[in-house]
Amino acid sequence: MSLMLQDITNAFSSSIEGTIAAGLAVILFVWMYIRTALQLRMAGKEQLERLQQSLLLYSRVTGPLGEMLEREETSLEDISHLIFLLEECKAAPLLTSDLHEQMNAYIKERDQPRLANLYKSWVREVNRRIKEQSTLLRKWDHRTWGFSFWLLLKPAFPFIAIASILMWVYQLTYTLSGLPTWDSSPWDIVNVWARLISCLIATASLYIVLMYTQRKPVHFIYTILYVFISIVALFHMLGLNWAIYILATQGILYLAGFSLNTQRSRKDRPYAGRDLVSEAIPSLTAEELNQLRSKAYDNDVPPLPSRSKGMNK
Repeated sequence: MSLMLQDITNAFSSSIEGTIAAGLAVILFVWMYIRTALQLRMAGKEQLERLQQSLLLYSRVTGPLGEMLEREETSLEDISHLIFLLEECKAAPLLTSDLHEQMNAYIKERDQPRLANLYKSWVREVNRRIKEQSTLLRKWDHRTWGFSFWLLLKPAFPFIAIASILMWVYQLTYTLSGLPTWDSSPWDIVNVWARLISCLIATASLYIVLMYTQRKPVHFIYTILYVFISIVALFHMLGLNWAIYILATQGILYLAGFSLNTQRSRKDRPYAGRDLVSEAIPSLTAEELNQLRSKAYDNDVPPLPSRSKGMNK
């Protein structure tokens, strides 16, 4: 590795072509740095705009939703107005799939348990977005020394990633050209290519960690996994014979990431009290339901309302 770096340094310093290539590399670095810095700034502004737009839509529903939950009887106009506001909130940029499923469940069934469950999730989501907005504003308006230094360093990562990829490719050609033709085995060539693939995977994993990960529990787990994949590549310093085993270990760690997403859908996580409601109201056969309705007509009372599909389950 040290000999390869020495050859690269000599190539850049001992010829006019090397000097020109170094100058082009500096120009490329400056262009990529400025471009990435502008993209990161625009991404921060877009994130804040999405938060503000989502909170604006959420705030229109919070009041009517809480009022309907406190009332014992609600009119059809109130329900229609709430459903209209919920349909508008489906256009919120940061609407989660869990909250979207609860909204659809209430719009379909329109019962009190789903309304209470929707209200709890709604308040929790609004508070979470308000906290996220406050954190984002505080981070950009009152920058710490560490965050300011990180903003200066982060735009350089794309160029570093490209330079690393070019170095791994040059290492491949350098190693293949140095293998003796009379004493090399196919296994040596396999190890050389395995080292290249492993280094590319490590570079991509580290790039994702530094550029795209967020401070959330599930993203933190993925971040740790990406860091492990990158650290495993350091064992290439032990020798070329370990390359295939290092690549296999990285593949196992990558496949392990698919088992980390164990979040259940809203259909598998029914609202609280659903089992109690199902037990309190037993299912009736069609014959029993007709008998009850006929008795209701005979006593001049309104017929029994048909229960929702959720109650019949």
